[in-house]
Amino acid sequence: MRGTERKNSVTATKEGIAAIARANGLDPLPSATNFVTIDCGGTDTLARAVVEELGREGVFICMPFAATGNRCVRISAGRRSGLDALAG
Repeated sequence: MRGTERKNSVTATKEGIAAIARANGLDPLPSATNFVTIDCGGTDTLARAVVEELGREGVFICMPFAATGNRCVRISAGRRSGLDALAG
């Protein structure tokens, strides 16, 4: 995949991640990177539940460990096919 093609693919995947987050009542934050940070709101309780549930579905996501960032999860823009598992 060429540079421009890869950049377009990452952008499309990030847009898909953000749309899935919004559809589930979560707030995706603006990103200039290859991942999307999603604010789950409140405390770390919902963020931990999201990480655990997606883990059971085979989706690996990261969660910062320091407060106040621990109310967020971070999802990398991998293959577009991974969006199906995330949307699950």
